[in-house]
Amino acid sequence: MNGRQFIQVLCCLIFGISGTLYAQDQGKADSIKRILLETDTLSPVSQMAMFAKIAAYSSSPDEVLLYADTLLELAATHHEPNYIIEALQSKGVAYRLMGNLKKSLENLFRSANLAIEKGAHKRLTTGYLEIANTYMANNDLKNAILYNKKAVGLIRLHGNKEQLAINLLNTGYSYYTLNELDSALLLYNEAEPIFAQIGLKIGQAYAVGNKALVYWKQGNNDSARQGLLRAIDMLGPLGDQFGMADYHNQLGKLYAEEGKTEDAIRHTGKALEIAKALDLKEQMRDASLLLSNLYKTRKDYARAFDYQSRYIVYKDSIENSGTTRQLANLRTEFEVSLKEKEIVLLEKRQLLNRIYIIVAVFFLLLAVLMLLYFRQRFLNARLLAVNEQKYHDERIRNLLNTQETKALQAMVQGQESERKRLARELHNHFGSLMATIKVNMHAVDEKAIPNYQTLSVLIDQACSDIRNLSHSLNVGIADDFGLVPALVELTAHLRQANSLEVEFSAAMCEQKMEARNEIIIYRIVQELVSNVLKHAGATKLSISLTCFDEENIINIIVQDDGIGFDVEEEITGSGMGLNTLKEMIVDLRGEIRFDSNPASGTTVNIDLPVTPITLN
Repeated sequence: MNGRQFIQVLCCLIFGISGTLYAQDQGKADSIKRILLETDTLSPVSQMAMFAKIAAYSSSPDEVLLYADTLLELAATHHEPNYIIEALQSKGVAYRLMGNLKKSLENLFRSANLAIEKGAHKRLTTGYLEIANTYMANNDLKNAILYNKKAVGLIRLHGNKEQLAINLLNTGYSYYTLNELDSALLLYNEAEPIFAQIGLKIGQAYAVGNKALVYWKQGNNDSARQGLLRAIDMLGPLGDQFGMADYHNQLGKLYAEEGKTEDAIRHTGKALEIAKALDLKEQMRDASLLLSNLYKTRKDYARAFDYQSRYIVYKDSIENSGTTRQLANLRTEFEVSLKEKEIVLLEKRQLLNRIYIIVAVFFLLLAVLMLLYFRQRFLNARLLAVNEQKYHDERIRNLLNTQETKALQAMVQGQESERKRLARELHNHFGSLMATIKVNMHAVDEKAIPNYQTLSVLIDQACSDIRNLSHSLNVGIADDFGLVPALVELTAHLRQANSLEVEFSAAMCEQKMEARNEIIIYRIVQELVSNVLKHAGATKLSISLTCFDEENIINIIVQDDGIGFDVEEEITGSGMGLNTLKEMIVDLRGEIRFDSNPASGTTVNIDLPVTPITLN
């Protein structure tokens, strides 16, 4: 057994691991995989922990890569740098086991750089050790020593004594292989007391044995012999047959160099016996060759030939195994090459698929945008059509309102003209006729006509009725008076005919209004006064007219102290009074407001646009 082998054995015994840090326990890996399959409520952190353990325990490099990639993707998604470092280290170990040392180093260096960035000292130590192991697998001992020393430096600062001693032993072996014996001896001398202090006897035994090998190379055979014998004595109670076989073999070579054939045969025979029990073919080969040479020295040619034959058998077996391993490595490299090509092809396909997806999404977005654009155009066109229809309807409604207003004004003017015509007819025709009859009656002898007095009274009554009727028909705005005198006369009649206290005030515009406006205002006031007399039961009535020249608006306020009424009910009811009045005012572009309650009576406030007569 060479130095590298027994250092690896030491690490396995201490940590239960392969190499340095990654255990191979497929049973544990399979158990964790079953838990993952059976449980679908695990948090992302729990999933990452399980993926990391599977990658650490699995004995299949392909499976390690699979779960390490899964862990890497999940850790990147959830921004977990520690699991990213662990995934990269697992990938590095897997690629090393597959013989792809280049990719192994790529992933291990990525993990180390991220560990430096995040200040993860323990994971950085692990990364350096795995980098050293990868260089060792490539027989690059100088770089292996470099990263072992970096790992040792970190362990001195952040690790424990056990880790320090083991890595001192590993680094010392690398120096020994490079024949830098003083450096190797320095590290072995530092490691031995640490192993003794922490009670790790197997580590102390290997430190002693390794120092003996250094002494032997330096020509100090006595120290070498004593060290090898001491190491064998220390390993015996520990049951480490592996190390004992190698050290017995080394002692056989040492004694053979010194010409102590019997001692050489004795120790080499023990080495061969242990190697056979453990099926250590390299140990068996070396021991058989040494025994053949020793017996040849003794001129025991039969035994020499026997051990020479065994040596050839063991050598051929090892070479066949080596050839098988080489073929397996070639097969692995070929499969790795195929997988790399498949990965490249898959990446190209994925890139092409992404391009297709991007193009499809682009056209989909374009279609959606075009759909939204045409939909908006359709909505705008429909809204424009609706607005045009509303505008058209509004124009028709305004036209109808204008026509209705003109019709109302024409009706009012017609009614007013008809009243005046009837009043003139009654006054001029029938009044004159009755006056003629009355004059003729006075010319007749009273005694000549029976019931003369009764007939005279009836004629007087008829004249009076015709005069009163003519006057009542002509009540309103006289052609030569105007609105205010007509309203003054109206309020005077109200005071005389009713026990009603009436107030009237007017502040008129400087320019005279058109006659049709005065007639409309008079009829509005007349209608409101009529409602007060019919329904309010009021004792006070106030009528106020105020004209605003700049706005060409006249404000009408009619107020009483009556019982009031329900404005909403009256306006929306089926009656014709207030509702008709409101419609007429609205048609005239005016406004009307009602304020009515039993406590204070009713106030009607009207704003009505008027047209003044323009004087040249």
